[in-house]
Amino acid sequence: MAFHIDEENITVRNDKDPSLVKTSKHVSLSYEEDGLSSPAPSKCEEIDPAKRFFIGIEETPGKVKSPRSEKPKKKGDKSVEKQEENKKFCPDPGTKAYDFIQKIVNAVQTWFSLFGWPDGPHCLSVPDSIRRDVSKMQSFGSISLDQKHAKANNFLRYTKTIYDVIRHLSGVMPDGINPSQSLPVDYIERLIQLHLQHSLVLDFLRARGAYLSYIQPEFLFEPEDYKKWVEEILINTKALSVCSSLPKERRYIVIDMTEFETWSQRAWTDVLLQIYKVLILSQILPHSPDDMPSIHTQKSPKVNPCFIDSNVYSDSERLVLSWLNTNYENARHIVWKKCPKGTGIPSERWILNFDKHLSDGLVFATVLGAYCPFLVEPYFMNMYTQPKGPEQYFHNCAIVVDSLREIGFSIGIQV
Repeated sequence: MAFHIDEENITVRNDKDPSLVKTSKHVSLSYEEDGLSSPAPSKCEEIDPAKRFFIGIEETPGKVKSPRSEKPKKKGDKSVEKQEENKKFCPDPGTKAYDFIQKIVNAVQTWFSLFGWPDGPHCLSVPDSIRRDVSKMQSFGSISLDQKHAKANNFLRYTKTIYDVIRHLSGVMPDGINPSQSLPVDYIERLIQLHLQHSLVLDFLRARGAYLSYIQPEFLFEPEDYKKWVEEILINTKALSVCSSLPKERRYIVIDMTEFETWSQRAWTDVLLQIYKVLILSQILPHSPDDMPSIHTQKSPKVNPCFIDSNVYSDSERLVLSWLNTNYENARHIVWKKCPKGTGIPSERWILNFDKHLSDGLVFATVLGAYCPFLVEPYFMNMYTQPKGPEQYFHNCAIVVDSLREIGFSIGIQV
């Protein structure tokens, strides 16, 4: 997830020509060199195949080294150690990759706390509350049926689970899941039931296109439950045979308990990200080819961003990138047409990712300015249109956050 921090870049290339289109930093395209000198039609279907683009991570020959030619890594080489650390599945605190993943965790917690629940905001922490509340589904012993129903209703009223999130966002419950069902009193039977329920959730998401191949249901357990699972189930052939959610021919990863908390956070974060991808992001579809806006070029021609293929982005993500590129090219001349002398209109650029290419705030400002033009004068006219350095980037992003608060879109975004 964080490999691109050190060495991977999102690139774009012509679908018919394997050579890359030059797109370093925020880059204006080299139109004459790449033969892209004429304005493109407004719809992807009408574009010459020679002007359709692949967007993704390219494998370059220089990065593929044979074992013989690879130089031995020197001990104490800090740059090598740093790269290796950032590639670890569970990076250590203080590394770039660790900080990157924690930012993703915080973003996931914020979005799902605000929008993931049927009855309004509900505080969620990853992995603590999201896994704990599933495991808290009450075990009722020898009590009357009426008492069981009363306790189950109290649980559902005050405790929300991942099943509420899925039903709220998709409108359906995974087959075999009954949120009001109580867990068995017997500890081992309870673990087997939880494992089955986690398996059904993962199968539900995978059937809709989620990428969760590395996640085993037991990774979603509480730490004590996982420890008991390894001790009583995985090493017990008899117990293993009665667990219907376990494939009979499969190798199981046993996580060291000192690392389980990190694995659990990563697994739950990826589950929630994939829920967002397959249940929310997948709803982004073009209603009609006629709805696609055309790009109004200003002197220098701009290629219509029709990204027809990618090894990184889904169809919906490519649509969002195409929309951002189109909106930016159309709106930058309007939003900053009265900008103070000497600052100028922001230069044209390719928007190929959702982090670095949005980090100066200008793309967000063009989107907001296009749909909320009343924000332009009091906010966006005060932005650096040719920002240089982190201070100016911070200044621009602070203005974007203030403009979001102005329209009541305050969701705890930090600059």
